[in-house]
Amino acid sequence: MTSTGPVGRRRLLQVGAATLALAASTRAFGIADAAPAMPEKIIIGTLPYNTEVTAFIGEADFFKEDGLSIELLHAPSASAVMQALIDGSLPLGDIGVGPAIIAAGRGLPLMQPALGAIGTPEQPLSRIMVSSDSPIVEVEQLKGKKLALHQRGSLEELGLAALKKTHGIGREDVEIVVVPATNQPQALSQRLVDAIYALPPADAIAEQRFGARTLINTADFIPYIGYGTLAMRRDFVDAYPDAAKQVMKAWLRFCRWIGDHAEAAREASNANLGIDADLRDKVRMPYFARNALPVMPNVWHIYEMLVAGKAMDAAPDPATLFDEAVIEATQRITLPALEELGWSKDAVVQDMLRASYPLLTKPPEAYYAEWEKKLLAM
Repeated sequence: MTSTGPVGRRRLLQVGAATLALAASTRAFGIADAAPAMPEKIIIGTLPYNTEVTAFIGEADFFKEDGLSIELLHAPSASAVMQALIDGSLPLGDIGVGPAIIAAGRGLPLMQPALGAIGTPEQPLSRIMVSSDSPIVEVEQLKGKKLALHQRGSLEELGLAALKKTHGIGREDVEIVVVPATNQPQALSQRLVDAIYALPPADAIAEQRFGARTLINTADFIPYIGYGTLAMRRDFVDAYPDAAKQVMKAWLRFCRWIGDHAEAAREASNANLGIDADLRDKVRMPYFARNALPVMPNVWHIYEMLVAGKAMDAAPDPATLFDEAVIEATQRITLPALEELGWSKDAVVQDMLRASYPLLTKPPEAYYAEWEKKLLAM
């Protein structure tokens, strides 16, 4: 059975104690004869966004179908899930690619073998918005203006480095004001800020209830951006390799189901995220990679965004970093799951592999892993 109740720090600590007790009893998930082939319960940290694969659990539950006992711990922020992953309170986290890269850069034992949600030109996700009567009609006019972000170090703030490259206006040219996502529409309507950089559902609220208009979509300057991954603690994978593969198979099946059953998927995520009825058909939905394989040009581009935005220091050898955290993890977990499930042609990811990435210094093909050549040949 899948539990989807909310979680706080106390709950994370309770789960952490249980996880650490299990780790101690099996020598930190160590040897096969000390640990069962499958854990009794697998806990996945998740966030309140429709970029999370786990936000779509409902009538369709591929974890349950595959015989897995999953408990979801809903955290308020990526930092809360990341901290729980780091301290061992959680074995798995449905999180952003950016936080996973930061963790890898710090030498933390997290693997990131997958890609879930993607913003595309046809399915853009985040956007910069202004009020309907704002004199700002071109993105360059944001210079010197107040721009609301839901938090510092977010992918939206980091993306401003790409906006600087493509449109000549970046983080240093605007006044950043941190406004919680739920308060952004009101802040814009009350003229507390000149623009908001909004994610669903805040952007839909701003548009539908306050008449805000889109100034620019993220997809207008970063055509493709892969948002989510399923981070796994390495000790969990070492102890339960079969469970890791089964979780990935279910996660992968969800990625395909979301694309194949768009309306049912929308209903499921709207219900799980508590989207108001008048907004349910207005909330933007991301695309989900049908083979759940990392797109390495995207990984490298987000890394460049993180470094440019000073969210992390440049790695001495980023290629080795990604070999260990992404490529080897994908070879170990996702590719075996995919071989059992079967590959699926994905024209959107094919376009993503050929797309422009403003901060990359080499063409996309210079960053390909072997699986990407197979995806392009399908």
